[in-house]
Amino acid sequence: MNAVIGYADLLLDETFGELNFKQRKSIEHISNGGKHLLDLINDILDLSKIESGKMELHYDEFFVHEALRNVEHIISPLAKKKNIRLEFSMECDALTLHADKSKFKQILYNLASNAVKFTPEKGSVKIEARKTDHVVEVDVIDSGIGIPEEQLKNLFIPFNQLDSTDSRTYEGTGLGLSLVKKFVELHGGTVSVKSEIGKGSTFSFWIPVQRTYQKNRE
Repeated sequence: MNAVIGYADLLLDETFGELNFKQRKSIEHISNGGKHLLDLINDILDLSKIESGKMELHYDEFFVHEALRNVEHIISPLAKKKNIRLEFSMECDALTLHADKSKFKQILYNLASNAVKFTPEKGSVKIEARKTDHVVEVDVIDSGIGIPEEQLKNLFIPFNQLDSTDSRTYEGTGLGLSLVKKFVELHGGTVSVKSEIGKGSTFSFWIPVQRTYQKNRE
């Protein structure tokens, strides 16, 4: 799959010659479809590791603002395409967290990319991080389409996608939020969501500031 995506991107860069409009559109479909399938494969592999108890967290101490900035660099181009105002806010740049940095960034990315995806053009997405007692709290707030109250309880179920005409226009694997919940819980944390149709959603998660390394044995 990496080879297919790689060669498609080389063609899009016109490494092997100039493309006409129809050729470019077709190769873009190949590249985008390949990336979507690769994301699905990686998500399924992560989910299977968690379910089998083989997912290991690699703990390290890091500055939370660095993880947020990394995710901001990835999400910003997606937000700019839809003219969405993207804001990252922290109470203290010196805030550190003892956790799996890679998984923490994946949690942030999944929530932030979802927020951008389900927010109409010229909307807003805000990510706030703060320390509360002995946990780091992160809120991802969007002005998106919102989620019906009766569907909130099913959000974190694997392969579940919103059952509405509007939401079917948005691509997704139905695994992103499930992985968010499982990664947060592996860290000994919790996740919640508040939403209102037409007014947006707020996804929040809490992870202990200090936690000893452990392997998932559930």
